Amino acid sequence: MAPKRRRTGAINCRNRRVKCDEARPVCGRCQSRSLECNVPEFIVHDRRSTAPPRGARRRQSNGDQTAAPLRILPSTPESTYDVFRQIQLVQSPDPEVAPPSAETQRPVITVQVLDLVRRYQSGIGAWMDVLDHSSTYRRQVTRLAASSELLMYSICALSAKQMSLVGEHSIWEPVAGRFYGQSLRMLIHGLNQLDTSYGEVLVATILLSSYELLAVPGPDYRRHLDGVSSLLRSHRLSSISAGLERASFWIYARHDVAMALINHCPPLIATSEWPDAITSGDPEEDAMGNQVLWLLARVIELRFAPPGGVTDDRKQRLRDVGEQVDRWWDKLPLTSRGLSAGDQSEDGLSQLWFCVQSAAAGLLYYYVAKILLLEESREPSLGNEDCESDGCIEQLHSQSRSIASICFSPGVEDGVLVVAVNPLYYAAKYAPSLSLKAKIWALLDKIETELGFHTRSRVMELQKELESQIGA
Repeated sequence: MAPKRRRTGAINCRNRRVKCDEARPVCGRCQSRSLECNVPEFIVHDRRSTAPPRGARRRQSNGDQTAAPLRILPSTPESTYDVFRQIQLVQSPDPEVAPPSAETQRPVITVQVLDLVRRYQSGIGAWMDVLDHSSTYRRQVTRLAASSELLMYSICALSAKQMSLVGEHSIWEPVAGRFYGQSLRMLIHGLNQLDTSYGEVLVATILLSSYELLAVPGPDYRRHLDGVSSLLRSHRLSSISAGLERASFWIYARHDVAMALINHCPPLIATSEWPDAITSGDPEEDAMGNQVLWLLARVIELRFAPPGGVTDDRKQRLRDVGEQVDRWWDKLPLTSRGLSAGDQSEDGLSQLWFCVQSAAAGLLYYYVAKILLLEESREPSLGNEDCESDGCIEQLHSQSRSIASICFSPGVEDGVLVVAVNPLYYAAKYAPSLSLKAKIWALLDKIETELGFHTRSRVMELQKELESQIGA
């Protein structure tokens, strides 16, 4: 006897968390709003039944190229976390069921798909490649997407999600949800044949986790990065040297570091597992940016280590990484520090010009690392006496002005401003004047409004901190 089946409603209704009347071919809610009605292509089977669904054991014969059906998951996945968690819970595949076809399906190219890919290449793709001179995610990934439904629809989902945050939400949100749901379903296929599609699955998971971090930023970020970290750990990270895997890792690393800074916790993947960046000797600005990103991650790892007593060893390791940060600066070419033009503004800011934008992104990570090290040196509870109060405050003001100078300079691209969200938070925190704080808050608001990257909670945190200082 076939198991009971339950419908999950149209994708638009699920995205809005509203009850669907499940009318076919168009549900009542979609019909009343003139929306395209998309029904999930999974059928979720009753967990209590162990009987295989009717027709689930189609076998390939006589040259039949139809892929065998997926192993049934406990429930319809709503995120990459659900996909990876449920795949791990599924029992070993039935040997009588033919393995999925390794043939990649070509996407259906529509006017909407082309529009979203173009928006991706000129928009959020710029952030993906901000520390990659090869432009792997704008060039190689889109080239591969031309013959991969999974990659194409993941790109479309991410692009549409960003548009829903900066454009007309009611138009783009259903589009984003539709492509996202399709991509999750295809991701299951990819994970079931991971040996032959690892690179494609890794890139798609990066794109979809970026979608989730755009959609639902917050303390639950670990769920969104869990799939990527699992995939990366399944291969030796230290052996990653080039190509899609390397580009994907450094995008993941930027996500991991950004979330660690917001939540005051160590990165999910320990820096000891990261690919070697420090000893590469590559003088290119993107490589230098990844080097200082590793150093910042190391500072975060030590600065926000779980409570367990402050040891001399930890303090010494912080001094050691601080010296590495200083050495990184010393070997940085003058052209990568930004060329200054004109006089300083009333707030002490300089206009800077960068030959390449990756140099600006790397400097932002450097200044945050310096601020965290200065904060550590001022912690009285840790018994630190390395920094005189007035001297430390002046250094913090200087780092604040340096970050603001980069971000307010003409010509700084959107990809750099996305990197700047956390640096701007620290710049505002230690801004020497209220007027500069206000300017930075306004820029953070602008980043969310025009680029779609969440900054509101950071601004609110800064405002509450200022109110407490005024009331003290």
